Amino acid sequence: MKKILTKITVLVLAICLSGAVSLFAGCGGGGQIDYEHTIIFYTSQGDNLVSVTQNAINAFEAKYPGWKVEHTQPGGYDEVKDKIVSDLQVQTQPDLAYCYPDHVAQYLQTGKVVDLNKYLDSTDTAKWTVTNEDGTTQEVDTGEVIGYTEAELSDFVSRYFEEGIATNFTGYDTYGYAADAMLTLPFVKSTELMYYNADALKACGLQPATTWDELWAQCDTIKKRFPTATPLGYDSEANWFITMCEQNGWGYTSIDPNNHYLFNGPEQAAWLAELSEYYEKGYFTTQEDYGAYTSALFTKGVEDGGLVYCIGSSGGASHQDPGDVFRWGVAPVPGSVLADGTVNKSVISQGPSLVMLTGGNNVSNPTEKEIMTFMFIKELLDPQFQASFSTASGYNAARLSADEVPAFQEFIESGTIVATAVKTGLTMREDFFVSPAFNGSSTARLQVGNVIVYAMRGEKTPEQALADAYKNCGGK
Repeated sequence: MKKILTKITVLVLAICLSGAVSLFAGCGGGGQIDYEHTIIFYTSQGDNLVSVTQNAINAFEAKYPGWKVEHTQPGGYDEVKDKIVSDLQVQTQPDLAYCYPDHVAQYLQTGKVVDLNKYLDSTDTAKWTVTNEDGTTQEVDTGEVIGYTEAELSDFVSRYFEEGIATNFTGYDTYGYAADAMLTLPFVKSTELMYYNADALKACGLQPATTWDELWAQCDTIKKRFPTATPLGYDSEANWFITMCEQNGWGYTSIDPNNHYLFNGPEQAAWLAELSEYYEKGYFTTQEDYGAYTSALFTKGVEDGGLVYCIGSSGGASHQDPGDVFRWGVAPVPGSVLADGTVNKSVISQGPSLVMLTGGNNVSNPTEKEIMTFMFIKELLDPQFQASFSTASGYNAARLSADEVPAFQEFIESGTIVATAVKTGLTMREDFFVSPAFNGSSTARLQVGNVIVYAMRGEKTPEQALADAYKNCGGK
């Protein structure tokens, strides 16, 4: 086996130097990409995370000589989606990409989304065929098992893993997928957390709120003690609306193609009316209202007109750090008290998953390409790499065993705001939820975010705001 791999390495070098055929990506000189042996990977990563991901790319390329990964960043999540939609129209789609569920709902219509089940539990070993300089071919068997063992599959955070099952996507059967098809795998995930000014709460004689009822009850005390401060900032109006629907069982959207939009109800209208009253009292602001992420207001401190509580992404924890302005804390988003007295602490799960697409660039070896793309996915989901990526990004790993990596344990006990955000997220794994994905689900998200802004400012009645949003989504 070692001799075969050595021959392949020599062959790759010869190709790079001779220029006789298409060059492999990464060989230098700006040559063409050998798409049959180069995995095209789209993400929205910034430079700091690109350098982290390069470690997984290096590990993959060292393990499988002759294969390369071309890592490209078209922009943010929406830009990645738009690029893929465009690519699919001309058969130049990537092999692997960051995704959100509503993005995959669009890709499904092409039939190019790979059902990963055929690889997840495969006991075959990864193989591919190489062509020698004299035109003969030989099969390379790496000896690496393609799939995961049962123990390895159970190592995934269940709520993250279940997000990729086909039944979460409207129309999956229409496009030829089985109900148990696995359309995505989780990469890393973020959630929403409540960052708080510990000094301000102490001055008010308060503890961090654990329910919405507690938080609203604290607002009067906070305003009296700090008249120029705002008790709460919420960075995402859409997440707020969706989370409240989930916590209270009001309904937001449905996978049912005949009844996608459930948010136009009296319970939602009553809640919006309450929000309008709280807004008039100066109890909260939002990203749209403030004109920027409310983390910028939080870090100012209450004496300078800042926030006491700020609800924002765990992935953006570094932006919540006030430095020496005040002592901070991190807690889960408040829960809703239900009629039976229990508290529903459901909190939204976000962050990138991975989707594999087949048939891009008309390669002659699509099955080999899929297998090797899956082997690269395994590098990205390796617990050691997951731990390092979590440490660098503030996102939570998709593998439970990443928690046991010594460097990760040292990180989460370091006391930084990013580490504390990650540590807090680890305690919330059973509370995560995702919304159904379908063509139009991203529109629903945009519309319900607008509903909060219209209703809280009194620009529309809650009922009118909801009715308009429902109509804008195509509801009758």
